[in-house]
Amino acid sequence: MSDHRTPDAPGMWKAAHGGYGVMFDDDGEPAMLLFGPGAKVRALDSIGPYTRLHPGIPVGSAPVPNLPGLWMDKDGSLYFLSDGRRVWRIRDNHDWMAEELGNDPWELSKHGPYTRYSIQAVEEVPWKPEAGDSAPIHEGSRTVHLPDVRSFGRLEQDKWLAVKNLEESAELVEACKQWLKACDPADPSGIDGQFIGVVNCLNIHGAAVGDEPDIDLDKAQADWHDHVRDQRRQAMLDELADVLQTVGNLITAFGITDEEVGRAMGDCLERNRRKGRL
Repeated sequence: MSDHRTPDAPGMWKAAHGGYGVMFDDDGEPAMLLFGPGAKVRALDSIGPYTRLHPGIPVGSAPVPNLPGLWMDKDGSLYFLSDGRRVWRIRDNHDWMAEELGNDPWELSKHGPYTRYSIQAVEEVPWKPEAGDSAPIHEGSRTVHLPDVRSFGRLEQDKWLAVKNLEESAELVEACKQWLKACDPADPSGIDGQFIGVVNCLNIHGAAVGDEPDIDLDKAQADWHDHVRDQRRQAMLDELADVLQTVGNLITAFGITDEEVGRAMGDCLERNRRKGRL
């Protein structure tokens, strides 16, 4: 990412001397609404430099915006709720704006439910592997055979279903991270510490865990670690199934045929083959 002296396009920006805001076209002139003070600024270079922002990953949902931050309604419009409980609609369809709304739950609920998003800086230099795109990656390659995925539930052809795929994917990412932590010998999530805490609690209450000759405390601790790791792996698999099922819903709702999916996967393989990855 890089800093800009002034915003070069409408959208969300963070000003070094103003905080989060949205740059929009105000009667033909660029202007910046700063969410913190709720102030409109036209002298854009006076509060820079700027970092460009965009929605990150889904971090929650609610019938109406109830926490400060960035929100998206069921139709894909973006809103910002400030610390002072002021609500702005900042994007509607493809247009950026700064329309302050009354914080009326009844009115806001007409456009719900809402999804809350993290805010991330735009990465302006695309990531490339150190070895370059020409380096083939063959280790561990396999053909994954997915089970039949049944679509059901809300199958509307709209942005909300696409957003739901983002939300489920974010939950899968978190479950994967938790499982990886459980597999790390350094124990970053403190699983061993939890076990020791339980043992100490039992000892305090007279259980004297570890004093009995037939109790192998080290083995019990290892079994506990395995148990937690297995639980987290199952949670990861559950989230993976949710992702596949939500993708199936999108395929059905958008009228995508099995043949189209097959052709798209074939095209994907061909693109990667041309890049030397297969």
